[in-house]
Amino acid sequence: MNYKKEIFILASIVVILIMVRLPGLSLPYHQDEWKNVNSSSDMAKAGTFFAHPPLMQMVFVASYNLLGSDYMRVLPLLFFIASIPVLYLVMRDRFDAKTARWSVFLFVVCFYSVLGSLSPDVDGAILPFLFLLSVYMYDKKRLWLLLPILLAGLLIKLSFILVVGAIVLDYLIGNWKNFNTKKIALFGLSLLGFAVIYAGLICLIKFAYPAFDLNLMFGHANQFAEGLGRNWIQIIVQAIKAIFYLSPLLLAPLLFINGEIVKKTRVFVVYLLLGLVFYFVLFDFSRGALDKYLMFAVVPLAIIVGSIFGTLFQNKKLKTPIIIGIIISVALLLINFLPHSIVPLYPKEEWFGRVLTFKWNILNPFHGGSGPMGFYVSFLFIILSFLSSFVFSVLALFKKEWRASVGAILLMIGFTYNAIFSEELLFGKINGNAPKLLEEASSFIENLPQIKKIITYNDIGAYNLSKMGKYAGRIYATPESEEGYRKKFEEYIKTPGNYFLVVDMPQINPESFYGKFFASCQPVFESQSGKIEAKVYTCGRNGGKSPN
Repeated sequence: MNYKKEIFILASIVVILIMVRLPGLSLPYHQDEWKNVNSSSDMAKAGTFFAHPPLMQMVFVASYNLLGSDYMRVLPLLFFIASIPVLYLVMRDRFDAKTARWSVFLFVVCFYSVLGSLSPDVDGAILPFLFLLSVYMYDKKRLWLLLPILLAGLLIKLSFILVVGAIVLDYLIGNWKNFNTKKIALFGLSLLGFAVIYAGLICLIKFAYPAFDLNLMFGHANQFAEGLGRNWIQIIVQAIKAIFYLSPLLLAPLLFINGEIVKKTRVFVVYLLLGLVFYFVLFDFSRGALDKYLMFAVVPLAIIVGSIFGTLFQNKKLKTPIIIGIIISVALLLINFLPHSIVPLYPKEEWFGRVLTFKWNILNPFHGGSGPMGFYVSFLFIILSFLSSFVFSVLALFKKEWRASVGAILLMIGFTYNAIFSEELLFGKINGNAPKLLEEASSFIENLPQIKKIITYNDIGAYNLSKMGKYAGRIYATPESEEGYRKKFEEYIKTPGNYFLVVDMPQINPESFYGKFFASCQPVFESQSGKIEAKVYTCGRNGGKSPN
C-alpha cells in the first residue's frame, strides 16, 4: 500500500471538509444550541441544565473556557475531523483502502454530517467519534482500551448504551458456537462488572464534582419511558425529516446489499437496527428532538453504502452513466428555481394534504429545537431526487450488470442533493438566508434605544438578544397555545419599549391568531431574503391598532 498517497488523500478530504464547513461556524445559535452554550459558562449553570451524565457538562464547560461563547461550533467540528482517520482505518482493515475512501467520502458529504459537525451538542460528532473508536478497538481486540472508551461514551450520554449493545450482540453472534455454560457465566459476570464500574464512576464523579445532579439525569431519562401517549404525527414528521437529511445517497444503494457485506459490517447493521428499535419502539421520543437523535444512523449507513460502492465500482468504465447522472442532476438542480409556494407550519395536515394530492411545488422548511435556525428546500426537488434514485435502483435489481452504472448515477444525484441542502443551510442563496436577516434585525434592535425588551418568534435570535440584555421570551405559534399567548400579549404590549421580532421561518399562518395579531401591529424594521422576511413590530399602545 502507498501510505503517502493514502495520507495525502485523507488530508485533502479533511481540508475540503473544513473549507466547506467554515462558513457554518458563524451560524447563529438556535434554541437548544443557545441553551447548551449559555449553560456552559460555569459549572453551576451546567449542573442545573445538562440532564445527562457528568462528562457531557464537563466537556462543554471546558470547551466554553477554551473557545469562548461565540466559537462553540468548533467543538463538534474537531471531533468530526478526528472521526475521519478512525473511520478510514476501520474500513481499511475490514475491506480495503478503496472502500475506506468511499465510506469517508459519504460520511463527509452527507448533509446530516454537515449539520452534526456544526451542532454544539454530542449526537452529531462526539458520539459518532467514540462509536468509531470503540469499533476500531473491538476489531483490534484491545479490550483494555475498549472498556474505557465505552465507559466514557456512557458518561457523556446514556444513549451510548446502543454502542455497548451493538458490540456485545456482534460478539455473541460471531462466537455463539464456542460458548458453553462456563463461558456464558463468565460473560454475564463481565457485563455485570462493567455495570458496577459504571455505577461506581457515576457516584465517584458525583462526589468529586457536586455540580452534577444525578436525579436530574434519571428524571430526564425517565420522561421518555413514561406512557403518556405518543404523538405519532410528530414522530412521523421527525422521521421524514431525518430521511430527507440522510438523502437518497445513503438510502437507495441499500437495495444492492448482499450477505458478504452484511457479514463484514455486522456490528454496524446491528447498531442501526438497535437504534431504530430504541428510538421508535422502546421509548417515546415524540417530545424530544428525534431528528437530532437519529443522527446516529449516519455512520452505519456511510459504512454500509461505502461497502456497496466499493463492490460496485471494481474496474468498471462509467463515463456514459456519469454523463447521464450529470444531466439528471442539472435537471434536478434547475427545479429549485421554479416558482414555489410556502405552506405554513400549522396546521400540519395541510402539508400532508399537498403531498398526497401531488402539489409538490412547495418549499419545505427545515428547522428544529436543537437547530438549525431554519432554511427552505424545494419539496419537488427532494421527492424527485428520491424517486429517480429508487427507480434506477429497482431497475438494477433485475439487471445485475446495470448496478455499477446505476451506482454512478446515484452518486451524481446524491452529491447534488446534499450540496443543495448544505448550500441552503450555510448561504441560503436560492430560497433565503434567515441568519443574514437575523443579523440585520439584531443590529437594528441593538442600536435603537427605544427597544427595551423583545419577544421573538420561534426563539430565533435568543442568543443575540440575551447578549444585549433585551431578551424577553419566545413565541411558538402552535394552535394549542393560542389562549395563553392571547393573555400574555395583552399584558406585554401595555409596557412602552416592549417589541416583537419575527423572522418568519417557518412561515406563520396569516389566518391564525398569531398572523392576525402581527397584522395589527406596526413594523419598525423590515427586511427580506428570498422567501423569508424579518420584521420588528411595535403593538398596541406602543404602535399599531389594538389587537382583538
